[in-house]
Amino acid sequence: MAPASTSAYENVRAAIADKGSDARVEVNQRALIDKILARYASAGAVYRELLQNSNDAEATTAEIIISTSKENSTPLHNTASSSASININSSKETVTQVIYRNNGHPFRPQDWARLRKIAEGNPDETKVGAFGVGAYTMFSICEEPLVVSGKRGEEEAMAFFWKGDGLWTKTGKAPPGIVNISATLSNEKDENNWTSFILPSRDPYPLPDLVEFGQFLTAALTFTQCLANIKVYVNQTLQLDINKTILESHTIATPKASSWWKNDGALISSSTGMFVLGKGSDLTQTSVQMTVSLRKDVSNPDSAMETSTVRARYASAMVKTKIPPDVEKRIIRVTKKNPPKELTVQIFLDAANHDEDDESLTIKRNTKFNLNKLANIGTKQSMASKITDSFSPTPGSGRIFIGFRTSQTTGFGVHLAAPLMPTVEREAIDFVDPALREFNSSLLEVAGILMRLALEHEMNRIGMLWEENAEERKQWEISREEEKRKQKEKDESNTKSGGNAAAASSGAKDTDNDNDSIAGSLFGFASYMARGFKSTVVEAIKTVPEILGEDDETTELLNPRDDRPLSMEERDAIVLMKAFCARPSTPDDLVGQYLAKGFSRCLPSQTPPVLTMDGVVRGKDARLCHHGLEAFGVPNVVRRVVHENAKEYHSMVAGCPRLNINDLIMSLREQVLEEAMLIRFLKWWPKFCRIDNGVERFGIRLKEAVRYQTNSENASPKKQTEKEEEPEVVQVNRLESILYYTDRKFPDGLPLPETTFSPSLQKRIGQRTLENNFYRDWWSVLPFEIWTSFIVYHSCMTKGLYPENTIRRMSIVAISKHFDSLERKGRYLELLAPIKDSPFLPCDTDGTDSNTTTALKCPSELYLASSDLSAFEGCGDFHKVAKSLTKEGVSEEFLLAMGVRKTISMDFLFGHLDTLKWNENPKPLINYLLNADLSRQDLLKLRSTCYLPAENDRSSLYAPSDLYLKNDELKIFPFVKFLQWNSSEGMPSAHREFLIKLGLRVDPPLSSIMTFMERESSKTAEARDHETHGAALRYLTSRLGPSGLYESDFKHYRHFKFLPCIRQDLETGEVVNEMQSPSACYYNPSCLVMGFSVLDPTLDQIQIANRTKCEKDPPTQILLKRLMQLVSISQAKIQYLENKAGNISDERKKLNSTILTLFEQAFLYLSTRASDFDTRSVSAMSKIPFIPCKTRGQLVFYLPSQVFFKKSSSTSENGDTSLAESLFQEIEYNAFLSIAGVKLEPSLTELFELMLKKPDEVLDCLGEPKYKQLLRKIAADPPFKHVSKDIRTCPFLLGYLVMDEELESDGKTSATEQKAQFVLARAEDIFIVDNSFLRRQFSMLVSPMEQQLEEFYNLIGSKYVSQVVKKEFQVEGRAQRNTPLSISFAERIEERAPLLLSSSISSRPLISNASKVLNKQYLEIVQVDDIKAKYSFGRNSKLLNVTCCTKKSGQNMVLCITENFDWFDVGTAIGALILERCQLEDAFFLSSLLEASLDTLRSRGFPVDRILRPVAPPPPPPPPPPRPQPPKPQPVEAKPNHSISSNTSSMNGSTEPVKPNSTNQSKQSGQREGDENGGAGFEQILSQMFPHFPPDAIRELLGPNPSKDKAREVANQLASGNFQNETQNNIGIEAAGGDQNGSPKPQKDIESTHNPKKEEMKAPKKKPSSSFMGKMLGSFRHQSHSAKPPSSENTRVIHQHAGHAHNSGPDSNKPSSPANDAAHQKSLESILQQSIESSRSVGGAGVSSPETILKSLPQGMELGSDGCEVIPSQHIHPFVGPYGTRKSRNGIRVFTAAQDTSSLVAPQFLSDNFDAVDQFADILENLCLVYRL
Repeated sequence: MAPASTSAYENVRAAIADKGSDARVEVNQRALIDKILARYASAGAVYRELLQNSNDAEATTAEIIISTSKENSTPLHNTASSSASININSSKETVTQVIYRNNGHPFRPQDWARLRKIAEGNPDETKVGAFGVGAYTMFSICEEPLVVSGKRGEEEAMAFFWKGDGLWTKTGKAPPGIVNISATLSNEKDENNWTSFILPSRDPYPLPDLVEFGQFLTAALTFTQCLANIKVYVNQTLQLDINKTILESHTIATPKASSWWKNDGALISSSTGMFVLGKGSDLTQTSVQMTVSLRKDVSNPDSAMETSTVRARYASAMVKTKIPPDVEKRIIRVTKKNPPKELTVQIFLDAANHDEDDESLTIKRNTKFNLNKLANIGTKQSMASKITDSFSPTPGSGRIFIGFRTSQTTGFGVHLAAPLMPTVEREAIDFVDPALREFNSSLLEVAGILMRLALEHEMNRIGMLWEENAEERKQWEISREEEKRKQKEKDESNTKSGGNAAAASSGAKDTDNDNDSIAGSLFGFASYMARGFKSTVVEAIKTVPEILGEDDETTELLNPRDDRPLSMEERDAIVLMKAFCARPSTPDDLVGQYLAKGFSRCLPSQTPPVLTMDGVVRGKDARLCHHGLEAFGVPNVVRRVVHENAKEYHSMVAGCPRLNINDLIMSLREQVLEEAMLIRFLKWWPKFCRIDNGVERFGIRLKEAVRYQTNSENASPKKQTEKEEEPEVVQVNRLESILYYTDRKFPDGLPLPETTFSPSLQKRIGQRTLENNFYRDWWSVLPFEIWTSFIVYHSCMTKGLYPENTIRRMSIVAISKHFDSLERKGRYLELLAPIKDSPFLPCDTDGTDSNTTTALKCPSELYLASSDLSAFEGCGDFHKVAKSLTKEGVSEEFLLAMGVRKTISMDFLFGHLDTLKWNENPKPLINYLLNADLSRQDLLKLRSTCYLPAENDRSSLYAPSDLYLKNDELKIFPFVKFLQWNSSEGMPSAHREFLIKLGLRVDPPLSSIMTFMERESSKTAEARDHETHGAALRYLTSRLGPSGLYESDFKHYRHFKFLPCIRQDLETGEVVNEMQSPSACYYNPSCLVMGFSVLDPTLDQIQIANRTKCEKDPPTQILLKRLMQLVSISQAKIQYLENKAGNISDERKKLNSTILTLFEQAFLYLSTRASDFDTRSVSAMSKIPFIPCKTRGQLVFYLPSQVFFKKSSSTSENGDTSLAESLFQEIEYNAFLSIAGVKLEPSLTELFELMLKKPDEVLDCLGEPKYKQLLRKIAADPPFKHVSKDIRTCPFLLGYLVMDEELESDGKTSATEQKAQFVLARAEDIFIVDNSFLRRQFSMLVSPMEQQLEEFYNLIGSKYVSQVVKKEFQVEGRAQRNTPLSISFAERIEERAPLLLSSSISSRPLISNASKVLNKQYLEIVQVDDIKAKYSFGRNSKLLNVTCCTKKSGQNMVLCITENFDWFDVGTAIGALILERCQLEDAFFLSSLLEASLDTLRSRGFPVDRILRPVAPPPPPPPPPPRPQPPKPQPVEAKPNHSISSNTSSMNGSTEPVKPNSTNQSKQSGQREGDENGGAGFEQILSQMFPHFPPDAIRELLGPNPSKDKAREVANQLASGNFQNETQNNIGIEAAGGDQNGSPKPQKDIESTHNPKKEEMKAPKKKPSSSFMGKMLGSFRHQSHSAKPPSSENTRVIHQHAGHAHNSGPDSNKPSSPANDAAHQKSLESILQQSIESSRSVGGAGVSSPETILKSLPQGMELGSDGCEVIPSQHIHPFVGPYGTRKSRNGIRVFTAAQDTSSLVAPQFLSDNFDAVDQFADILENLCLVYRL
């Protein structure tokens, strides 16, 4: 169906098509042309269009003939000396007429026709014109132009003229002689067919500047295919001649993939596939020459013409198109012509003067290359050269040519000519139209590919030329090195005259200046390709010397001089690379993005090429100069001058990385540095590290890579000596082998190790360079110790050659001076050990100091020159050290250290002891030795030689270490020998100290003492000398301790057994004496109980323990190990006893007592150490049974988790033992056992696990009551996260098999007695009684009838009885519809449906479509004769009569009722329809909602008025006469009247009988009712509904064998709270104030009936039942007691509920939806929580507050406009209850709000009924737990 708008369009159009009048749309042609011309904003638009048309007409020459007039002005001649910037048009000549003509094809008839039409473009797809408006640019300067064209002599003319606003033309033959237009130009022999445009000026305008005009015309010739010559005449004189000539052309090769599996070939198609570049001859590069001739003086026809020539390169490609049909169709619609099948794309690469002989091309070294000034350096720029200079674009200023130049740039220094689809004015590319945007973007992408191919081709050509001219550059380098050498020699000769400063100044001027770099942005090419140009980054870079603040040497090192002039290849490369330095394209940056996309797609895996000093390579393989790295021969480095002139290309386009350390390392590994280059490298590295943070970490790798060569002049002195006459050799060294350099303090002329710089090389490098901090990991100052290690193996010290005497003496002097400067000389002497036995010291043989008499001796053979040996003359020859060494600085200390002797040797002395008689009396010998200057060797011999006598022992001599100074304390040790000293005066202190120095002992060694004591300890007690052992122990302990002599060594003897100890025998209990080591005994007597050894109490325990490091107690690990040993020993004894034959009861009893006592004492001791045990050590004990307990006469070891501590009282209040005592072992509390894992009581999880593991044993131990108690605990807090398979299948649940027995009473009435047997069974074998009637029908195991246990059983897997007993209904007899009974029943269902479905009434979950089920459209009521119900459980079944059931009929439900139906059966059937699971109380409750009248329900507190929509009641009748006294109640056995009319009222208030209940029906169903709702069943239901009413009272109210009606009556009484006076609560009388007929009571009776104060006094507090009925009655019970009569003035009515009399407002009669009820309920709960949190606490003195009026209430709690909401005033005082405290039994404080505190009525009443307060406190506590308040 078409839209309405389309229909209206078609209707209106059809209507006016028949009866409307036609009129042509008029066009104001003048205004149209003016507006078209306004689109051509660029200057020279008329010439651009005329030149474009000339090129399309294949013209080769175009002439512009300008006629001017001079008005009141004097011409200014432009002389040769004039400035190049002078304005040629300063003469103010004005143009009066312009004739433009070309020699292309003459106009054809169709051309004349198109000229007369606007917007009739050229249909030729190869031509540029598309819109047909370009020719009308003539009107921008001319009012009525004239066009002449045709073959020579047959010219036709077309004149334009205006008639008003209309443009007209006249066409005809041109008069003869029109060709003479050019006769005045001396061109009479011209045979061309000219097409001329004669344009008289509308308003004379100034003559254009010919330089600017020439630049414009030169740009117009850039991409013309045919047009090659443009001439400009001014007043018949040729002023400007521009000519383009093709020089050469060759093919551009397309890079191919290197292999078929690599994708490194060139892509030549656009990403859309719309354009594909041709191959072979389709890709060409052409060189052209542009020649410009310009007259110097425009006003002087005779002035000379100056000429300028420039060459340029073009790249062109034939492109094949594959335009999709849909795009082609849209292009044709826009452009009115077919897109070309092939087209040509051209790019202009560069334009420069390539004449190698031009002196202007000379570039000074280290200056940056400026392309724009390349051709004009050193000369004045002519006006013609200004025109040619403009021919080449600057970076980023290349233009898009669509025929001729547009204002759109390419973003490169490259012009692009392509048949792009332009806008109307041809100044921009059309990206607005979707088809043209797709065409143009794809074509630009192909143009980018062509740019990349042209770049690759040109760089390849430059690379080949670079290789050809390599020899020429090499020769230049050689000549430059020669010049440098000569300059160096000259500088060295002028050093003294200050030539250095001049040279440095000159060098500073020649260095490269980074601040002279070309201007330009650092725009990133890659970013440009991705997102286009965002911003231009301008970066100001300081030169390195400015950063470092150093000298010219730093500048040269970090910026090496590169003074080689640019070669032609480098110039060409610079020009080419500058052309591809990207800039943002303007005005549309999309152009640059598309070009860059094609450029990058062409060769995606290869970076663009660059020219390096080694040739042309890929950008990623090239490296940029970086802080002097390039000076060390790294390959493929781009020259700095080349890089500086094309920075963007190298960095962004080609992606050339900078030189880095890794490049340098790789390069150095492949080359050997000359010495000069090594010196440069070492000077450069610290300066480089200072400016490039982080490179220092590469230092070691860099050092390892350097190899260098040195000449023989830098060889070591040794090699110079040995090879003086050998020819010069070249050594290749590794820098990593150089580890040291010498400092200024090191003596000159000494031999040096090979790991040290040679002195000459070190001098050239410079001390400051080598000491630089960046070389701290490379080398260090040569340590004298390292040099000593080298020199001791040098030939001068080992061979003793005469030529090396000087070096040897210098070395000895140097070593001696260094030795004297050391504080610690031992280590240094070890280095000199190799020469101690070598003859290197000179000595005097004849006593003179002549060098000719010196000889070389070992140090041990010489004596000091100052030694006095006169006492030993005649005993042998003695040689002394030459005195010349001492004069040169060799110290005696050094000589002595080397082994030179000052005294005679000990061997000589010992050999003459007998002669000196010093072997029996050592006193003279000690005197001599004390005064002698002994060496270390002498002392060693004195210590080790046996030459001293012992006291009382003349058999042999002893060494000093074998003897002791005399001391009486040491006499107890038999191994001590004293020194023999014959002197009564004693030993002088000097002699004593000297002897001790030699090794004489003062105290015996600890090893000897310990060996002696251990030997004594190993003896038996009888053989041991206790006095000697005690004295030795005292001597030992006195020398132990912090400053003791033996303290440090005693740790090695702690395992020696020498301490007297006692130990208790664990089997016998006796204490035994023994010897133990300090590590195996303790001094705390308490640890005796575990069999540990303790120090003998008779000793000084503390003193000995502290000195011998004896611990007070055993470590915890040893204690635990000993405990495990005790357990193992005890278990072994028990096992041994059990295996013993015979009567062992007494032995077992004794053993058990011993073991228990032992462990009791051990645990008691361990408890004192409880704080010492850590968790890790004790955690292992939790898995070991180590706690002994008696079980049934046997002693068993238990795990800590199996034992619990005894409580103070193990019995409960009723005398029962605790669960822990019944199921587990209990012991007295112990701290150690507590940390070992014994708990105070078992957790619920442990009880549950035990129950699952051993349910029968647990039941036997606990019995059925306690077992059920344990089940209650588990049900209250299940100790598991999910019900596992083990829990489901374990038979640990109590199941009861209930047996019902009928009892006879007086032979008339019968009652039912229940007997039950319990067994343990699985959850699936036990069923939950939710319907006692169904339970009685079959024999089954049932769960305890407690709600908490029932929920727990259900969680584990037990099912409800109603779920397992299947029910089927059989309808018998007739099925009648629309009977009075079924109709009235249906009305009742429809009326009460909102009540049945309300969420505020029912807390049971309803089915999802409960409201639909009770809808009369889906529920049909049918009256039947009889209904039978079949109940099935397993294989058993029973058949019983019922009065109501439901059947499914298609999509609807059918509710079947019998004539004498029972409301309980109806409630059961309805509950099964709307509830997810209907229980017995649910059916009972639903039947009450259906059976009771609305007034009855209202009086019971049900929100009838909110849920139902009642009809406005009639006016109240006049007050009736006083009511008579009600009759006495009927006997309980009497059946009540079951008529619906007596208990219910219709919606309009009238009473209508439905069907009375007959006596026969009572008789028929009496038996079933008695079975189904027996006394026990109703008593149980009512007890669950009202748990706080005594069961006896409920049973008394029900009476024997009660019926359902009797149970309902009792429920009503209990719900209303008036059960005490049954005579006032008949079944037909409702508490809300209505009689049996439903008529309302008088208001006075209602008020008197519901006096809240009286009812509070009578009715006990009830805890809300957890059952369904109890929750409902309990929730709304308070509403029936809330009406208060108005009393005195100070009494305010708080709540008023009187039926629907107070409903007001427009929505007062609307029923509330279940969703609203739920929302109100949640709101109420939230208010309750917030109120409790925000309420203030009540102090012990109570609280007093005034009355507060609530201004607003939450939604759903307003009471209407007739009442107000207040918080009454409070005067609360604490109340002292019967417990003597102000609290209830569970600890809640109790307050009273009595107004009169002096009255005793309220406190007395509260005291008498305090059990109700306790019950209410329990309710509050439970509520707090439920709501987590």
